[in-house]
Amino acid sequence: MAPDAAACAVCGKAAAVLAAPAVQLDKPLPRDAGGDIPDGVKGWSWGAFFLNWIWAIGNRSWIGLLALVPYVGWLMVFWLGFKGREMAWKNKQWDSLEHFNRVQRKWSQWGVGIMVVALIVGILGAIAAPAYQDYTTRERDMQRTADQAADAAPLAGGTVIDSNADNLPTSLRTVAGLLERKTGADGEGALLLDGQPLFTGEDARWQFPLRSFTLSSGKEAILVASSGGRGNSCETLFYFLLADAAGVTPTPLFGTCAAQGSIAQRGDTVTIKLPDVNRASTIVFENGIVRADGQVVSLTGMNDPSR
Repeated sequence: MAPDAAACAVCGKAAAVLAAPAVQLDKPLPRDAGGDIPDGVKGWSWGAFFLNWIWAIGNRSWIGLLALVPYVGWLMVFWLGFKGREMAWKNKQWDSLEHFNRVQRKWSQWGVGIMVVALIVGILGAIAAPAYQDYTTRERDMQRTADQAADAAPLAGGTVIDSNADNLPTSLRTVAGLLERKTGADGEGALLLDGQPLFTGEDARWQFPLRSFTLSSGKEAILVASSGGRGNSCETLFYFLLADAAGVTPTPLFGTCAAQGSIAQRGDTVTIKLPDVNRASTIVFENGIVRADGQVVSLTGMNDPSR
């Protein structure tokens, strides 16, 4: 027995010397075994910087989720770039320093790759957006020009109406009787049917017939203009008189305040096209009902021709 060998205090035999476990130099200490950071851990992390909160979840560095918080987030992004590798080393178990660096290198590659792609897409978008905007602007202008040309064109097979024309009729012979405009001794105009005032309201003195349209079943549609009583705010409005042997029935006043337009008849349907602020308005008279741009024009106190 070697002189320095330890002996058992009970039996006196030599005791085996327990060898200390070998230290694996290529494997770092567990994350809770000490506070020292090995060489090769510290450094800038592009993965943590670019992927921030995603990187934080993958590396169990939960404080990195602050990158999602407004105002605080941009500070946390830079903090992750500076301290991300150290936090990842402490917060997650690694097989070795080599394993740690390999994983962090992949995070950086993905982060840089995604940002490069985003940058390329952003540059292409910045180039394409003005070109696309110019294209849509040209298309919109062309469509507007086409719409304006279509609005300016008269109705197919129609004729022009103008309440300011010099050759307007002063009277029309209708199935209901003689419709005429006359001026009284007081200088006030009136629309008469067989010598009797059709209306006695304020608007009546500005009304005069334009033309008549023959309908089926012995009826007529007579277009009447009301022009001059509204000043410059609204030059002209129109209404129809639906006439038969029993008399006449007026429709509500309608129009866009324009004095000129075009008119066409097809069967018992009379269509008027009048210019409006943005585009033309289409008025259809059929079966005694007036529709302006598809909407029925109902009689109210403001559009009653007898008021």
